[in-house]
Amino acid sequence: MSQVKWTPEQQDAIDQKGSNILVAAAAGSGKTAVLVERIINKIIQDKIDIDKLLVVTFTNSAAAEMRERVLNAIYQKLEETPEDENLQRQITLLNKASICTIDSFCLEVVRNNFYELENISPNFRIADTTEMELLKQEVIEDLFEEKYETEDSDFTKLINIYTSYRDDTPLKDLMLKIDSYIQSNPFPQKWLAEKIEMFNLEENLDQDFSQTPWGHILLQEVKEELIDDISMLEKVEQDLSKEPDLEKFYQTIRSDIEQLENLKNNLNNWDQAYEIARDTKICNMAKAKSRIRA
Repeated sequence: MSQVKWTPEQQDAIDQKGSNILVAAAAGSGKTAVLVERIINKIIQDKIDIDKLLVVTFTNSAAAEMRERVLNAIYQKLEETPEDENLQRQITLLNKASICTIDSFCLEVVRNNFYELENISPNFRIADTTEMELLKQEVIEDLFEEKYETEDSDFTKLINIYTSYRDDTPLKDLMLKIDSYIQSNPFPQKWLAEKIEMFNLEENLDQDFSQTPWGHILLQEVKEELIDDISMLEKVEQDLSKEPDLEKFYQTIRSDIEQLENLKNNLNNWDQAYEIARDTKICNMAKAKSRIRA
């Protein structure tokens, strides 16, 4: 079997020892193959048993693929040295090797050390997605019922803003959506508290809304849309400039471009931008056409 030719960078990732290594490369560049070769080197050169290594992935399919690749690599090495007892032993040890997803590894750690943790039963299990959704619905229903009974004033304001008098489902859906979103952060409650604090503008009541994080994002989106609109109109303007008979259309488009340019150049102040946007009158081309006919 032909020997794989590794690039210098790949060979460094395979051979490097005594430090943490971060390998960043595009999809299909051979990261998995490099990792498999690194594992094989640990087995052969360093005489480390495969069940003493921890290899974690993000999906079950990736873990299964990694296990299969390691097994195939061991078989390939055995073809070269069939009497190697160390490699023969690795095939047996592979069955109990920690090549798994991150959550599976964490689950195993907790199960093996539950007695070190408070209020954790040795019979605990991970709920599936359907169970989690049902539990969330149950919790939010109980919470709303409690708030209704206590006539919480803040809750009442929230209900009036986000729901109709007949249905509070939109608020429940919004809360579940927020919960799902913040779970992507390592410390969701801390992250949420920090974002809530950003709404505390009592010390900066005179601050223009455009200088807040939300005002900045909104105006940036408006600016990007205006740039696209102006670019589109300029192409139309260029085409119209070649047709003398369409001069009035050309002037109409020119006026629209100037108004949008004026708005784009005045997005540093929220109130000012609002006033300009309110006074901006984009011409209706049907009306322009009727004026030309008249």
